[in-house]
Amino acid sequence: MPSVTLRDMTEGLRARARLAMRTEIAETAFALFCQRGFEQTTVDEIAEAAGLSRRSFFRYFPSKEDTVFGLLYDLGEELAAAVSARPASEPPWTALRAACSVLLTPMLHRTDDAMALMRLINDTPSLRARHQDKQDRWRGLLIHALTARSVPPLQADVLASSALAIFDVVCRQWLAVGPTAEPAKLMDEVFDLLTTTT
Repeated sequence: MPSVTLRDMTEGLRARARLAMRTEIAETAFALFCQRGFEQTTVDEIAEAAGLSRRSFFRYFPSKEDTVFGLLYDLGEELAAAVSARPASEPPWTALRAACSVLLTPMLHRTDDAMALMRLINDTPSLRARHQDKQDRWRGLLIHALTARSVPPLQADVLASSALAIFDVVCRQWLAVGPTAEPAKLMDEVFDLLTTTT
């Protein structure tokens, strides 16, 4: 069993501290966006509210938009890891469907924030464009996870794109209906619709 060095422990602590700071900045920015609007909030205001200099802000996020999507990029990696963790004998669509449950966690545990985030993205043109970039990144991660399970590239692309489209439909329907809707039930319903109509 390999031993853990002091350097490994230090690097692990640094990575956790960096992630904690990124999360704090993102949550501070999100609160300001909800209060003032995305376009009306400046990087300087976010940095000041988070207790940072403008320069320090850019060590954690390359842009204001990235405070919204940075943590969602991490969720895409969790989704791909969930696909990889499914049993090898499972059909790819079944594995993908089961793995998509990780996307529901923020919706179920931070319902108000998740709805506010979706509204913010829908109401802000620059964020809608960045949302497409996020989808492309998630698609790439899913395709990689599926091809690692010996799924042919074309099929992996179709499956990944379909799963992400389903998640978009779930988000839109959830936002339209409101917090009384059940995201997990919606997800199952949409997956079932696509499965039975193809």
